[in-house]
Amino acid sequence: MSSIDDKGRLSVPAFLRKDLIDSSNGRTLCLGTHEKWDCLVGFGLSRKVDILSDIEKQWEAAIARGDSFDKDAAGARIFPSIQDLSFDASGRFGLPPQLRDIGGLEEDVFFHGIGTTFCLWSPQTLLDTTHDVPVDRRLVEHHIKEAGKKK
Repeated sequence: MSSIDDKGRLSVPAFLRKDLIDSSNGRTLCLGTHEKWDCLVGFGLSRKVDILSDIEKQWEAAIARGDSFDKDAAGARIFPSIQDLSFDASGRFGLPPQLRDIGGLEEDVFFHGIGTTFCLWSPQTLLDTTHDVPVDRRLVEHHIKEAGKKK
């Protein structure tokens, strides 16, 4: 859990920071809207290459099946919202206002690691979405409770 400060900044938690730095070969966070869930998704620069490779594989599979596949449309669903953001040694970065609005992020943000990416959730939205998103409600509730104690 991380809190957005008065200047619209928050910090990537330490447990994600090293992998993010390794993936970006520096301190760059790629942040955009999630394709399916009502949250933001973050990852390192190398994941962009993986996304392009995934689109290419989908295209090749479609061709092999005799189906059509629009690579431009596939990229257009993913890349337009992604912004490359710098973060400092403590993980702090400025959250662009449009992404903050789209993600419904107000004060506290729950970082949910999901493999090669992680999601930034409004804690209540995540709790309301647990039927679609595999997350342990008790863990989210614990972090909400702990964040409340710090205020």
